Amino acid sequence: MNCIPSPISERKIQINNEDCIGKENAFHTIPRESSINLTPHSTNEKKVLSEVNSNKIDSLQLPRGKLQRDSTHLEKTRKRQLSNDSTDPIEPKTVKKIKCHQWKNLDSIEMDDPFMVAEYTDSIFSHLYEKEIQMLPTHNYLMDTQSPYHLKSSMRALLIDWLVEVHEKFHCLPETLFLAINLLDRFLSQNVVKLNKLQLLCITCLFIACKFEEVKLPKITNFAYVTDGAATVEGIRKAELFVLSSLGYNISLPNPLNFIRRISKADNYCIETRNMAKFIMEYSICCNKFIHLKPSYLAAMSMYIARKIKNENSKWDETFIHYSGGIDIESDPAFKDFISELVEDIAVPDTNLDSMRLKYKKPKHGMVYFKVFDWCKQKR
Repeated sequence: MNCIPSPISERKIQINNEDCIGKENAFHTIPRESSINLTPHSTNEKKVLSEVNSNKIDSLQLPRGKLQRDSTHLEKTRKRQLSNDSTDPIEPKTVKKIKCHQWKNLDSIEMDDPFMVAEYTDSIFSHLYEKEIQMLPTHNYLMDTQSPYHLKSSMRALLIDWLVEVHEKFHCLPETLFLAINLLDRFLSQNVVKLNKLQLLCITCLFIACKFEEVKLPKITNFAYVTDGAATVEGIRKAELFVLSSLGYNISLPNPLNFIRRISKADNYCIETRNMAKFIMEYSICCNKFIHLKPSYLAAMSMYIARKIKNENSKWDETFIHYSGGIDIESDPAFKDFISELVEDIAVPDTNLDSMRLKYKKPKHGMVYFKVFDWCKQKR
């Protein structure tokens, strides 16, 4: 079974491993003693009562300066109250206008659905936005020609195209493909691999991704078989251990589809738009220009283009900004530049990704390739 071109050359894998403090009241209230008869019966009693009252008043007297300040303050307060004594509401002289960004809380609609775990959604995606940064390649080893790990874009495109074909034949989940590509790019961005071992590395990454994502994965012999002799069962096992140890066994990728589904909620889960976005996102991940971008960023790019294809007048409003993780097109000039580059590359490809195009021409995927390609061709 000849699935790919024959090996390019004979080389080996070489891997460079307020407290609040209570304050006492300055004034203590004199308790009222209702049992005391305050009506004097004699002059002596009057004198005594007068002395007692005088002592109490003296004990509560404040310094003269304090009394003068308080008197002035009370007078000003009285005048202010009198001037404001009207039935008309008091309006401030100047009103500061604050722009309020409002977005629709669509998660609250799903509170009664236990499968959507809406009460934990914000926490989950906050974690994913942090995690995806850790799962990026160290650099774009395809565009950086000075990198010691530089690889020609055409070589990676050949590997990815073959990987998409094998993934389709094995009927694996979409998440599996994205994880396999992520493992491949992360490994190649920090290790030197000889040309005749690239196919072994590629099938090993798919094998690891299947183990992580699939419920029932193909036998390891099938993985070796599709390489047409470029990899053996024993070779895949050894390469698996080598790849995992090189990546620190960190293979839990915040999958791009999670972000597509999140943004799709703001789009009312339009099936056609989401299918187009899935194709655009898969294409962008396979494109050599965008491998250093975060999955959430690529998902936002894909949904933006897909919505424009569906409706040219669609707006990226506050709701989409929120559900895309805060990506605001107006405040991010690079976003529009990446959009233009992606549209250009879909219309006039730099690399051959025939398997992917064929995949999205099928009715199974809504034949969205034709609609996306025609729109991109008009916009370039």
